[in-house]
Amino acid sequence: MVRSLFVVLAIGILSSALAFGQSFKAAYVNSETIIKELPEAIAASKHIDEMGQKIRDTLQIMQKEFEERILNYRKQESMMTADARQKEETAINGLRTRFMQYQEQKTAEVQQIRENFLKPIREKVQAAIEAIAKEEKLNLVLDKVAGIVLYSEDKADITYKVLDRMKRGEK
Repeated sequence: MVRSLFVVLAIGILSSALAFGQSFKAAYVNSETIIKELPEAIAASKHIDEMGQKIRDTLQIMQKEFEERILNYRKQESMMTADARQKEETAINGLRTRFMQYQEQKTAEVQQIRENFLKPIREKVQAAIEAIAKEEKLNLVLDKVAGIVLYSEDKADITYKVLDRMKRGEK
């Protein structure tokens, strides 16, 4: 819905500019390329991946413990008293609950950390895009990855200019 609204708005802007004989310059960037090649983004991604791996390792250990506990319970179930079965089932359910809570908590933590790392990077990219757009007197810069490119020529791609500016540390 938002995308189609944007497309209609962009067509309207283009039509208005052409109707009034004004020159209209547009360009696009590939935000995926910028994020893949920008050193800050690469470092953030690596850190987030390492965190994710530690969490996955912990979850695997918890899952293995849970599965072993169930297997042992099933082997001994027929020899257990009703009270002992009830206690073991409660303990197994506790393990399951801890597993699920840990998974939810860590997923939320990783998402928050990801946002904390990426927000300043997105802001720097946006500042670089705005600076280049002003320098080149562009009326519109689109993100090719978002699928909102109406028309573009290769010469309109400023992705590597933005990336170069970001790597040099300029805004």
